[in-house]
Amino acid sequence: MAKRANCKEKILDAAEAVVMEMGAVRMSLDVVAKKAGVSKGGLMYHFSTKKGLLKGMIERMVRQFFADREALVKEISPGKGRMLKAGILTALRPDEKRERMGLSILVVAAHDPELLKCLKDVHREHLKDMAASGLNLERAAIISLASDGLMLSEMLGMSPYSPSLKKKIMDTMVMMIEELESGKR
Repeated sequence: MAKRANCKEKILDAAEAVVMEMGAVRMSLDVVAKKAGVSKGGLMYHFSTKKGLLKGMIERMVRQFFADREALVKEISPGKGRMLKAGILTALRPDEKRERMGLSILVVAAHDPELLKCLKDVHREHLKDMAASGLNLERAAIISLASDGLMLSEMLGMSPYSPSLKKKIMDTMVMMIEELESGKR
């Protein structure tokens, strides 16, 4: 079983490399199989279609985000906004690979919204987590939406913010969460 899991990860690694080189639109199963060093049949055992492979890539990106967020949660002092802080800091930390992959997959997903189901599910769970945190939901959602907007503008290459201003914005978001935790707002 571990061998199959390793093969699947190897295929996903190759697919990411192809997307970084060529973009998700031009990615093909043949190119990914060659890059992964597996037969096309071996690739298709795990991902029978390009759409399935893209879905697998999105799911892995989401798993990685949550693993990174969980690692950061351990470094943040306890409080109602701990998960929200960790999510914002994880989403907005510089990550060229995630930004390039995200943009490329977003382009493909624009033509096949079903690929975004995993991300929609994540956002629904995020909303539930915010509601359960005890923070003012509307204010927490506004902070979260600001984070999403900043991340998307960075991904699309439209962000006018310098790294130092982006850091100040992130610090302000964290401060706003701490104010919500303390009941000041």
